[in-house]
Amino acid sequence: MEVSDTDDDYPMARKKPRKDDPTAALKEENDSLRCQLEAYKNEVDLVKVDLKLELEQKDKQLKMCQQTLQGMQQQLLDAKRKQGEEELRVLELQARLKAKQTKEKQTKEKETKEGEEVKDKEETEGEVDTTDSLLLLSSKLSEKEAKLVGLISIFLHVHPFGAGVDYIWSYLQKLDPTLRTSEVETVMARFPSMFLQELSGIGANMERRWVYAGYKNTKPEL
Repeated sequence: MEVSDTDDDYPMARKKPRKDDPTAALKEENDSLRCQLEAYKNEVDLVKVDLKLELEQKDKQLKMCQQTLQGMQQQLLDAKRKQGEEELRVLELQARLKAKQTKEKQTKEKETKEGEEVKDKEETEGEVDTTDSLLLLSSKLSEKEAKLVGLISIFLHVHPFGAGVDYIWSYLQKLDPTLRTSEVETVMARFPSMFLQELSGIGANMERRWVYAGYKNTKPEL
């Protein structure tokens, strides 16, 4: 009897089991990817939160800047309006001042003109009075006295602040060496409407001066 090859004689080599299970590896890789994905999601969420906070802060700053700008614009408008009002007020005051100055100038010119007219009238009346007085008195004066009155009037006319009797006499003596001081004073005292005696100075420096008063006389009112 032939001995056949049996399984006992030649045992079949069994397949050696694999140490790595494909399913387990895939599961492990899947879990790793899932963890990474969750980490990415968490990181994205954190970035979103940070961006949101930053955007909110920027938005607040922008609103504050807008409010500040609006306030500055309002202040600028108020300042321009106030400046316009001030300019109008200045123009109004300048116009009023100019009108007032013009009125004052016209009033002053009018007063000056009236004063000159009154002065001319008074001088004319004074000249008439003096002429009338001289004509009236010339009939009562001697030739020497009339000459003295004329010379004294001329002398005092060029000395509007007056002069002492000695000064007047020294001038007249050159024309009439025989003339005395008392004669000069007597002639001037006889005509108070033409010659006035005034006091000037203080204390020991006080002196008597004669002034020409022909133009100070006016006709009495009727």
